[in-house]
Amino acid sequence: MLATLLEKLNINYTIFNKGKIGSKILASGNGRCNISNLNFDSKYYHNNRLAKIIQNNQKELFDYFKELKIYTKSDDEGRMYPISESSLSVLNILLKNIKKDIINEEILKIEKKNNSYYLNNNYGPFDKLILATGSPASFKSFNYDYLKSLNLKINDFKPSLVGFKTNLNIKKISGVRAKAKTILYNDNKLIHEESGEIIFKDFGISGIVIMNQSSYYNHLNKIKNPYIKIDLLDKDYDALDSVLNPKLLEYINVCNIDPHNFIIPIINTYEMEFAQVAKGGIDLSNLNDNLSLKNDNSIYAMGEVIDIDGICGGFNLMNAFCDAIEVYKDIKNEISNK
Repeated sequence: MLATLLEKLNINYTIFNKGKIGSKILASGNGRCNISNLNFDSKYYHNNRLAKIIQNNQKELFDYFKELKIYTKSDDEGRMYPISESSLSVLNILLKNIKKDIINEEILKIEKKNNSYYLNNNYGPFDKLILATGSPASFKSFNYDYLKSLNLKINDFKPSLVGFKTNLNIKKISGVRAKAKTILYNDNKLIHEESGEIIFKDFGISGIVIMNQSSYYNHLNKIKNPYIKIDLLDKDYDALDSVLNPKLLEYINVCNIDPHNFIIPIINTYEMEFAQVAKGGIDLSNLNDNLSLKNDNSIYAMGEVIDIDGICGGFNLMNAFCDAIEVYKDIKNEISNK
């Protein structure tokens, strides 16, 4: 996104990307690309001192989608998708608008010499660097050692927007989907309540509502006896045969479970490779309001490499895209003032 904007300034830039580019875009919305959300509220994000970047740039982002000819539609909850409902179509449009080099190489080393930057001993000089390497979410391996040379506070990455593991035997309802109200408890304290679809798995639970619960779970300072309380019914019925999935109905009857009070003990979340988003990264205390580093304002950090994460619904992509607009505007302003 930033590269397409830099084209407007007619300056040289190089993208370094190891492997397939745009993998997070391709995975978004289960391949449909939940590109953004019509709504904005800082409460949809954790630890986001820089939420105003999204607020200030949201309209500009939506206008830029139209300029790129990324035409969108939205659902009742404000989730925005390309009309094609194809993540690949969004990625193709972005790549079509990038004219400069994309080099298939991982950056392992950053050096600064005479106010210029050199990468991996082979590339440079560069006047500015933009760190947009994302997070370990969805990857089996992820290397962010390159950040160590920048003297930054880095918070440990933890999986967020991911399913929960449980030690409760729910194999018999594996694959069942159910609409329900879910409440996350920690040490018998209510943490977050939300309604939506749950997907039961062999050894855990998933679904958008559960992934959102994991987002709150991973921001707890201390975890003690966590569990999810599930209310499977929106009201009381005389009979449940046409209300609940037959496998689910049989399970709660055999196990003598109150459908209003189905307790799922949590032992952990699923691993990072199954997460859509990760908590952690560059601490916000390292950043100026324009996303440049406080200890070197010629280096910017944006997107998920920063310790900002939001709930499901296009909020994380919207954050990344709005960050790109912010960095573009800062570079443009610097050029215009020279």
